[in-house]
Formats: sequence, C-alpha cells, structure tokens
Amino acid sequence: MKNDAGWPFEVWLKLAIIQLGLTPENFWKMSLIDWFALTRTSAPSAMLKSDLYKLEQDYE
Repeated sequence: MKNDAGWPFEVWLKLAIIQLGLTPENFWKMSLIDWFALTRTSAPSAMLKSDLYKLEQDYE
C-alpha cells in the first residue's frame, strides 16, 4: 500500500520489523537516506561478456 505521495511506507515498515529486526519506533526515527543505505544492495554487478573480451584483448 502506498500513501498519497507514493511512498510504500507500510511495505518498508514490514521489511524493517520482520527481516531487519528493527522496532517500529526505530524505523520511524530513521531518515530516508539511512533507510536507502541500509536496504540498497551493495553487491557489485557481474562482469559482462564484453568486459571480459576487452580485458582479454588488453592483457593478451
């Protein structure tokens, strides 16, 4: 469910409590910047085939 501004706070609250173990109070005190930093995936993207080809060409 989204509010009038289009932010899915209800979904985020459930994620914060169920998966991250935060209390509702801590969730509501958190800034959006902190929330995005906490929930953003930080894994690097996989190497593309074209990247591998270029690497092979650069280091024959």
